[in-house]
Amino acid sequence: MESQLADLQAELAEYDRLKSADLSVISINSFDELADGLIRARIASGLSQKALADRLGLKEQQIQRYEAERYASASYQRLREIANALGVRIKNDILLPVAPNSFGGLVSKLRQVGLDREFLLTRLLPSVDAARASGEVASEDDDYTLTARAGTVLERVFGWTRDNVFGPQALVAPRFAAAEARFKMPENRAQATTSLYAAYANYLVVVALKGARSLPKAEIPTDPAVMHRRIQETYKTIDLKSALHTAWDLGVVVLPLRDRGTFHGACWRYGGRNAVVLKQTSKHEARWLFDLLHELFHAGQRPEVDTLEVIEADETSAERRNSNEEIAASQFAGEVVLNGKAETLAQACVQAARNSVERLKSVVPTIAAKNGVSVGALANYLAFRLSWQGVNWWGTAANLQADNSDPWTIARDVFVERFPYDIDNELDRQLLDRALH
Repeated sequence: MESQLADLQAELAEYDRLKSADLSVISINSFDELADGLIRARIASGLSQKALADRLGLKEQQIQRYEAERYASASYQRLREIANALGVRIKNDILLPVAPNSFGGLVSKLRQVGLDREFLLTRLLPSVDAARASGEVASEDDDYTLTARAGTVLERVFGWTRDNVFGPQALVAPRFAAAEARFKMPENRAQATTSLYAAYANYLVVVALKGARSLPKAEIPTDPAVMHRRIQETYKTIDLKSALHTAWDLGVVVLPLRDRGTFHGACWRYGGRNAVVLKQTSKHEARWLFDLLHELFHAGQRPEVDTLEVIEADETSAERRNSNEEIAASQFAGEVVLNGKAETLAQACVQAARNSVERLKSVVPTIAAKNGVSVGALANYLAFRLSWQGVNWWGTAANLQADNSDPWTIARDVFVERFPYDIDNELDRQLLDRALH
């Protein structure tokens, strides 16, 4: 919710700036930003969506649709008509990629593919090199040496060759073909940026799986009653920490990340070994627990297959609402945390609220207390069930949960405790550590 609020506040500030400023030029850095440039130009020109539609002889709803989808369905001819109707001129420049010969030049080239300087410094460069690049510490190394070391990291993380990184050709973000069916790029975000982050997370997973090859492998229960019993009997309680330890007991590496945006979570399997990426901005343990169990269900599917790639879209996306396996994974998570009573309790809430979504918030704590279950667990399950009907209740579910812990730190501490750290390559070790701090 905080992340969404920050995004909305930034959009409002940008809207106010466009409306009030005397602008003559709107800059875009790539063809991917053309749609955003046209939308900003309309706002800066003082035109409403209806006024633009009138100029084009279209219905206002068509312009609303174009802008909502960032002109994804608009033809080249339509884009020209939009630009002409706005009275804007697009400069006739095509900036060819240049071979970077300095650290600043490399940063500029990376920006073209959606990788910004902050991410390079905070995640991709070892801390010593990042401090040198930012000027925090003096260095005897020249710019060439620092640039070369940054190139080595980029080659290792993204699979680019040295010629790719330092040559004149444009860089291309890696893709995960096997995961495409379950992975829809978030709206209003450059596809390249999301693909790059997925590739970065995948690199960390591969490093972690190699470093955890000594862990025993066990069958992952996909029956919620069996999973509930296993966690309860071993750790005496069903909470985030006990579920994390259970995952590690089963040989599943659980890697927590906390960078905002991009994808929602992931499950990868290579060589028959599973790893789960938890990527949540929520501060609620119940939500992290729900997501962990959801991903463990994926990890338990088709155990005979050596390779599995599941990259999760946002929980409100149509992909997650319409996928049978996504629905089954969320049902599994709910039944584990609610001890097989998820559907019964959900129906009890609906009846107590007299079929009113607005009244659900007031009845969930009562039903949870009466049945001795977690309010957060019940609220998250109801949010999942309501999503089937196209109702986004995740924000309300979050408001019912206590914000009294740091789930990312819990997951990170369990990772540090359970991970064998059998890593041969020092660069791999350093970059994994950077992700965990």
